[in-house]
Amino acid sequence: MRAEFAALLVLSGCAATETAPPERVTSSQLVCDRDYLPAVRELVAGAEEQLRIAQWELFEGDPTAEIEDLLAEAATRGVDVHLLLDDEIDDNHEAAERLRARGVHVQIDSLPETKVHAKVLVADRDDAILGSTNWSTSSINYNHECNLRLRGGAGPGYVASWLGAVWNEPWTREEPELEQSGPVTALVDDELFASLLPRLEAATDRIDFTLYATYLQPTVSTSPTTRVFTALADAQARGVTVRGVAEWSDWNEGNNQRNAEAVDWLAARGVEVRWESAQTITHAKVFRIDDGLQVQSANISRSGFEGSHEVGAYTVEEAPREAFESWFELLWRQGAP
Repeated sequence: MRAEFAALLVLSGCAATETAPPERVTSSQLVCDRDYLPAVRELVAGAEEQLRIAQWELFEGDPTAEIEDLLAEAATRGVDVHLLLDDEIDDNHEAAERLRARGVHVQIDSLPETKVHAKVLVADRDDAILGSTNWSTSSINYNHECNLRLRGGAGPGYVASWLGAVWNEPWTREEPELEQSGPVTALVDDELFASLLPRLEAATDRIDFTLYATYLQPTVSTSPTTRVFTALADAQARGVTVRGVAEWSDWNEGNNQRNAEAVDWLAARGVEVRWESAQTITHAKVFRIDDGLQVQSANISRSGFEGSHEVGAYTVEEAPREAFESWFELLWRQGAP
């Protein structure tokens, strides 16, 4: 019942009762690949009061050293900087010590069984970047990644409120009591699946998606992974054009095998999926569904949709959708059957 109610809330554009009028017109911008670091520079430089951040990993490297400098500089000028990192990554503990020494409040999540897999920055509850980019040299400088930048509206404040709740109570999966309206909706935790599945099931024209990692459970009909892939196959069967680009690496054979199982399952049902180059990691997690776009940190897996802390957003604005179309078409043309 709770999942069904959450789906209705997301589809109707609201998550609870409290209203927060936007200070300016909501806008969303697609931030992919090498555009990520410049966007982070701008967001952090513009922060005046607070920065709220969650990251799955923070590895040492040139781009991440710059980000650490940006956060420390923000703290020095009086911005209240909170960074939440996952406990599973050993490098995160060293990064926490470095940043604490420079005035940044850093917390390592205290639930080993729950991943903080979100990748999000929010400045002053009014400007946010969220999506797939990890804080690593590979992710920032080389991977195919996609994020959405949300400026204005209730979305950034919604995510900031969620981050505050997870900071204080890492086990919580409650959505903030903050109404969202307009063409952009921020999504956290269970809302990602509640937003995605009904949109896939209602698609009438086209679905384009990227696949970094998955775990197909075809015999478990209630698995969120199975339900997503079934929705893709059903959409293809009713005449929707469904295309995917999947990650294939030259270093992660386990991920290759799991992706191959999913791709074969989809191909048997008429869904065309192409493999991207093994030399470039395609880590983006994006679904273009008709006129809408859902960008997220979650992989197509049970942990992504039900276990980990994840974040994303859904937009029907034209500019980010068109930007994704251009980005995806290049990936598609370069992909191998």
